Amino acid sequence: MRRFVSVLLLFFLFPSFAYASGSYDRLVPSAKKYVGVPYQFGGSSEKGFDCSGFTRHVMGGLGVALARTTAEQYKQGEAVKKEDLRIGDLVFFETYKKGPSHAGIYIGNDQFIHASSSRGITITSLNDSYYKKRYIGARRVLAYAQAAGQFQDIGNDFWAKKEIEALGKNEIVLGYAKSYFKPDEIMTRAEAAGMLATYFNLDMNNRKETFTDVPSDHWAIGAINALVKENMIDKNSKQFQPDEPITREQLAMWFAQAWKFKRGADVPFTDVQETDAAYDAIEKLVAAGVVNGYEDGTFRPKETVTRAQFAVFFYRAINAE
Repeated sequence: MRRFVSVLLLFFLFPSFAYASGSYDRLVPSAKKYVGVPYQFGGSSEKGFDCSGFTRHVMGGLGVALARTTAEQYKQGEAVKKEDLRIGDLVFFETYKKGPSHAGIYIGNDQFIHASSSRGITITSLNDSYYKKRYIGARRVLAYAQAAGQFQDIGNDFWAKKEIEALGKNEIVLGYAKSYFKPDEIMTRAEAAGMLATYFNLDMNNRKETFTDVPSDHWAIGAINALVKENMIDKNSKQFQPDEPITREQLAMWFAQAWKFKRGADVPFTDVQETDAAYDAIEKLVAAGVVNGYEDGTFRPKETVTRAQFAVFFYRAINAE
């Protein structure tokens, strides 16, 4: 009974728990969708955040329970050296009083996202003159069990190890809690959108409900709207189906637009016709060496994509630029 009450209490404390899955790849889109939200002392919602309210809200969406105050959050997790920072680490500063009085979330490339009292939710460099001299430390509250690029379920003989490891080392993919990658799980359309928007560093602070099945509090709404703005995905449909798996033909269309690949030779697959909506996109990805078919000469455009397959396609697209 005590355990049930504790779980129930966490659910009410962290309303975004409905989207929590332990996937750390959701962290950056979850945080960046709030850029521009005003600062509000004691605030902990999209109407307004203070610094610890923001870190607590974002981490709550990943199932990580943080204390309410900056001082208490500074006691959680484990200390991390500045040179060892990883995406998701909490960074702390001594601002208006002695001890930790301001906090943010490290998002890579020497940047952190935080609730500034003057600018609201914003992204700032750790090398900013004001924050650089006030930096006092960092705490790791995410359950990284291994070094970046290493995952407990990706062995040395795994067929996509090279690609997953490379993406992980560059923190393009973060995986799940305890350093699991879950390579055989499907890649959802929302997760694919989040990864693309993060990689291309798109603005993700548009929380308008463009699709009827993506509410304003969905973790990927900013990423999805960012891809719509860049014409990477079609906005003509009323629904986006964020939790549905992305298919090989959908991936081809998104990637072809994202990387602006050029057309090449005719598509060599027996199950892809010139009249198909994805024909041009598949042709471009084949020419760029991003996708290939099966031994029987098919592409299987309706087949769903696993996380390992997506990682391989993503790695090839990056290196085909």
